[in-house]
Amino acid sequence: MKSAHLFCLIVCLLFAAFVHAGEKEDPTKREQAKQLVLKDVKKACAPQRKQSETEWQKMILSSEANRLLMRNALLAVERNNQEAYWEAVSKMDCMEDY
Repeated sequence: MKSAHLFCLIVCLLFAAFVHAGEKEDPTKREQAKQLVLKDVKKACAPQRKQSETEWQKMILSSEANRLLMRNALLAVERNNQEAYWEAVSKMDCMEDY
């Protein structure tokens, strides 16, 4: 009887370990999500000045408020929450005056 309980405990622990291992954050997925957010922000902003993509991204993310909104948008992507995603994207400052 003890061996059956031990076996069940081991199976449960292994299952939990596999589930936890699958939850680890993939840096490539995070970067893809970040690029998606920036692409949607760029659509909303329609930058007037000619800048390289890298310069524009640095300018947008130079604001602490925009970095916080970026984190919120990435979290919304992870949670598959479209409403929160678009709310965060729409609140980002386009930094046109800088």
